Amino acid sequence: MFFIRVGTFVAWAMVIFGLFRVAAGMFVALVFEGDSMFAASRRYLAAANSGEAINEGIMTFLAGIALGVLVEIAKGRRS
Repeated sequence: MFFIRVGTFVAWAMVIFGLFRVAAGMFVALVFEGDSMFAASRRYLAAANSGEAINEGIMTFLAGIALGVLVEIAKGRRS
């Protein structure tokens, strides 16, 4: 029961963080241009460029979805 609740929380956190990372990457890509985009990516996103941050966000989002599916399977097996 404890691990199902923790897994649910972690899955939601990963989904939300992944969406936030994608949105932040899109913001940097759309607002900044040229060398300032690379500088803003390194400063605000801790990534080499905005595309890398978007990619990491999508992967985090998908990992959260996968973890959520596994938690739902565990919930179904428990009852």
